[in-house]
Amino acid sequence: MSWLMIIVCLIAGAGMLYLGSEWMVRGAKGLALRLGISPFIIGLTVVAFGSSAPECITSVVSTSNPSLIIGNVVGSNIANVGLAIGLAAIAGPMAAVYKDMKLEICTMLAACAGLCLLGLLGVINWIVGAVLIALLFVFLFVVFKQKKSDESGRAAYEAEDKEEKFGTAVLAVLVVVGLVLLYFGAKFFIEGAKGLAAELGASDMIIGLIVVAIGTSLPEMCISVMASHRGEADLAVANIVGSNIFNALFVLGVGSLLVDIPVSESMLWFHMPVMLLFAVSMFLVVRFRNKIERPSGALFVGMYAAYIGIMAAIPSLMI
Repeated sequence: MSWLMIIVCLIAGAGMLYLGSEWMVRGAKGLALRLGISPFIIGLTVVAFGSSAPECITSVVSTSNPSLIIGNVVGSNIANVGLAIGLAAIAGPMAAVYKDMKLEICTMLAACAGLCLLGLLGVINWIVGAVLIALLFVFLFVVFKQKKSDESGRAAYEAEDKEEKFGTAVLAVLVVVGLVLLYFGAKFFIEGAKGLAAELGASDMIIGLIVVAIGTSLPEMCISVMASHRGEADLAVANIVGSNIFNALFVLGVGSLLVDIPVSESMLWFHMPVMLLFAVSMFLVVRFRNKIERPSGALFVGMYAAYIGIMAAIPSLMI
């Protein structure tokens, strides 16, 4: 890939991701209100699943290089907290009431811890993949059963909803178009990023854990920052919590159904524990502060920078 194509892919991808995130947030929030569903539920499911589509597609197309699949999942979960939540909190402090999202954030923490334990197997096969996907559907069933009539967060949007000029059909179209733009935007950006990594001579591990992980996490980052900036904290936090759950259970599950996924020593003893550390850090902030403020956001971004710095200082962690 030429340098011109790399630049075109990066710019086009970034532009599509921006527009897609803006339309997705507006459409999803509007639908949540019109359909009487809590914005948190919409963020946890529709938006989270849609923004995780790039990770899922990466799993499907990476069967010839299965280490890229787990690198993408682990790297994306780290980037989602370190960059997406971190940048979103810096853009605008977010309320995250623990009692209202206890099940969801505890599930995210359990999914990350479970993934670390699965790494001890050495290889994640189709049986594990089937169990992971089944657990996701159990989680979704429990969430909808508990919160299908939850009114939490609606009051904050009622005044704005009265001024919304779009009808339900148009809002649904915004969500669909937003998803399409996110998918193709991520695809273009990933291609450009991979081309850039190849030109710079980066290893497969770096491509999976950093380049592709950040690329596929861009929808989450855009959606969360946009939602936080617009004051839709429920959507911003739920998007990341839901996306990390989808990554660990669905994306890795789909990938391991298609091909056995090996777990390297550095993945098992460094990258997976770092992923768990980020999940625990987010859990503790929500549990004891019930909000994610700018200092916490700066801490998450700093932790991510330290993670990258450690890998740069210890090349063996990239193998």
